Amino acid sequence: MATTTFNGPVRSEKGFKQVNKNSTTGVYTSRTLGLKPDLTSLTATVVATSSSLTYTKNVITINNYTGTTAQTVTLPAATQGDIVVHAQSVDTTGDVNALVFDCAGSDVFAEGSKVESTSSSKLIMDTSAENETKLTFTPANATTNRLTMGCYLYFTCITTGTWHFAFDLARDPLAVKGTFAWAA
Repeated sequence: MATTTFNGPVRSEKGFKQVNKNSTTGVYTSRTLGLKPDLTSLTATVVATSSSLTYTKNVITINNYTGTTAQTVTLPAATQGDIVVHAQSVDTTGDVNALVFDCAGSDVFAEGSKVESTSSSKLIMDTSAENETKLTFTPANATTNRLTMGCYLYFTCITTGTWHFAFDLARDPLAVKGTFAWAA
């Protein structure tokens, strides 16, 4: 295919995909690109830690979760075009109680979604499997967690019923604690 140049904005309702062709089988696999949303179109709200919260679509939810209390966040129904952002407002130094992001109803996370985690104070990746509906962060009772003040978790719906995921976690070389894991 030839190179195409556009003059003006390019719009898409279902994201952009890069395809890779397997040189042996010729099978194409696609990847969705651009999952970190432009935040200018979103509103922001501050919430206090609670054992359960329901986030709102097209909102940056600024949350002061510390790990002192377990918290389950239910995402809104995944409808095409919706964005949900978790903004971490404080350090997660309070204890080891989990923060769970749970899909609503029959919604799922996109199979193959990646999230950084840790093992033995080293960076690892956890990959979501088919039909997984939960993303759990379990902090260490320390000031060196991957999820800390200023971190963002992005949930974007490109196809109704499926959440795609992206993240901005701590970049400090000492931020080597806390685990993320996908589950059904």
